[in-house]
Amino acid sequence: MSGTGDETGLATRFRDHLTASGCLDGAKQAVVAVSGGIDSMTLLHLLRFGRAAPSLALHAAHLDHRMRAESAADAAWLGEVCAAWGVAYHLCAAATPVRTEAEGRELRYRFFAEVADGTGTGTVILTGHTADDQAETVLFRIARGSGPRGLGGIHPGRSPSPVRPLLPFRRAEVEAYAAAHGVPHREDPTNRDPRWTRNRLRHEILPALEAAVPGAAASLVALAATSRLESAALDQLLDDRIAALASARSRPALELPFDREALAALPEPILTVLLRRVATRLGGSPGRGATASLLRFVREAPSGRCVELAGGVTVEHHLGVLRFGGPADRRADTRPPPDPRPVAPPAAGPRLTRPTPHVRVEPPSGEGAFTHGACRVTVSWGSGDRSGSPFVAHFAPGSVRFPLDVRPWAPGDRMTLPYGKKKVKKILLEARVPADRREGWPVVADADGSIVWVPGSARPSPDPGSAPQRESLRLEVRIRS
Repeated sequence: MSGTGDETGLATRFRDHLTASGCLDGAKQAVVAVSGGIDSMTLLHLLRFGRAAPSLALHAAHLDHRMRAESAADAAWLGEVCAAWGVAYHLCAAATPVRTEAEGRELRYRFFAEVADGTGTGTVILTGHTADDQAETVLFRIARGSGPRGLGGIHPGRSPSPVRPLLPFRRAEVEAYAAAHGVPHREDPTNRDPRWTRNRLRHEILPALEAAVPGAAASLVALAATSRLESAALDQLLDDRIAALASARSRPALELPFDREALAALPEPILTVLLRRVATRLGGSPGRGATASLLRFVREAPSGRCVELAGGVTVEHHLGVLRFGGPADRRADTRPPPDPRPVAPPAAGPRLTRPTPHVRVEPPSGEGAFTHGACRVTVSWGSGDRSGSPFVAHFAPGSVRFPLDVRPWAPGDRMTLPYGKKKVKKILLEARVPADRREGWPVVADADGSIVWVPGSARPSPDPGSAPQRESLRLEVRIRS
């Protein structure tokens, strides 16, 4: 079972591959993902008995998906094999039976990462993916219309990221080695279930393609390698162009501001892939539709507009500057760190909420101030002449119900204008209020809670062109950041 003979030559070529690729350089321990199938068991055997990495401490990790009644027995059998081979064994069973391929993959890699974290530094996760798995993956992504990055398929990996050391080798080679060395393994019946996409590709579609086009599997593997190489080269070229176009004041990985005219002047193919690269670097994942929308936004959106992409990336146009911001950019410097202590359940009785900062305005005169978000707001009122400033308004007796409240605007606020109601958010955009000042921007509400003025933009009724009455209240709002 554990003989070290190399009749098939796989052990020698596997050892040479590890040395040439350097994929395990710096690794001290390895968590080997084992399903009990022939690929993962052969990988574990090569590492344990093939002298490929003799100094590597081995840990086998198995997740029981609980999809079959026999899965628990398979997990126990696997533990016995690992004990006989002198390999540490880690087992985890899914809380409920796994329903989809994506769910199973997420659970497996989460478990493997937990095992790796528990073994200390210098630990790498190894999986038994082969060249046949690569061909199936590329074929699947071709069918889904993936671009060059998706056609890169399964990444070989490098420590400390998950590594697939069998990826250069065909499954037939693995099976020949297992037969020659008596590597024990168990075939999972679900690997033949045609309801799973991977199984239909493996047992029906890829064999038919290979029969029609001999060498198709090898060509798909070569396509993956070419796509990874070209994608890496394109990313480097795009990053160089992004660095040349982005403002020197940008914060790496958090915000990338660009001159809109400079971006819009790029040829459409270059602009398209550049925008996708910017969004990806900031944590987004724009598909074709989102990229097309982003392209239109860059070239057509007026100042004050903002769009949010998948992944939480925002793009804002303000006075000729396009700012791309990632999720980590949102008030990261102003939010306190989360309290690690457990949150106690709310006590019975009335709930207390922090009051919204505001200044209460009542005739005949007065002043007040508050700070909210990025805005420091100072309010004064009394009698006085009409001013042309957009931050001064006059309220005639009977035109509004006092007292007035000057407070920060809130989502959902609307103001009634001569042609109908308009969201305060849109009023601020049209007034070109910078995004970093909008959060604390004040509005004026009457005693009924209706918005009667947005300082710096929309003016209150009655008609601001009419002559102010002697008894009018002059209200001035000053905003500083």
